[in-house]
Amino acid sequence: MKDTSIKGYIKRIVLVVLGLALSAYGIGMTIYADLGLAPWDVFNQGVALQLQKHFGIEVMMGTVSQVTCAFIIIIVLMLKEPIGISTILDTILFGGFLNFFMKHNLLPSTQTYWLRFVLLGTGFIIWAIGVYLYMQPQLGAGPRDSLMIALAKRGVSVGLARNSTEFFALAVGWLCGGKVGVGTVISVFFIGYVLQFVFKIVKFDATKIKNESLFESAKNIFKKA
Repeated sequence: MKDTSIKGYIKRIVLVVLGLALSAYGIGMTIYADLGLAPWDVFNQGVALQLQKHFGIEVMMGTVSQVTCAFIIIIVLMLKEPIGISTILDTILFGGFLNFFMKHNLLPSTQTYWLRFVLLGTGFIIWAIGVYLYMQPQLGAGPRDSLMIALAKRGVSVGLARNSTEFFALAVGWLCGGKVGVGTVISVFFIGYVLQFVFKIVKFDATKIKNESLFESAKNIFKKA
């Protein structure tokens, strides 16, 4: 049962923020493993490199993620798919946390080749724990997941919707100079299993989630105020 009291919403939002911080830290670890990036990170890095090369604009990967997610939200709204509090927080905070961790050198790194795989795997696990914390409050899906849901409702299979958007991000990012490597391959084929493993450990069934829309959350909050 969702806690729709003001105190309950504060707790749920704090949990979302903590989840986003953890997931950003985990992704940061996979970046610093320097074995190749996950598809959307290849895109973020590639776009950042091109902005600096052609326009002299220095932006961090997290900033590219924020802008990209904002555009995705516009597309999602045009497709009339509801968004939630978490959708907005994801857009702003995930990239912000990633920038913070990278800018202040708070992420571990190593030159030892085999330890870089340990760093990559640990990053995936921390990311998955963050996703669990982020999803548990049921305050909305992330921008990319919202897009996947919107496409699925229009006859595109979930698998095709997810794979096509990730392939697009990977292809554009690679053409822009984003790093593709063995870590990219591992990410594509195994990150879903890592998430599934963590969900199983914490006994979390993602199929039973009923996310609140931004409108529903606002209505509940104003009703309690």
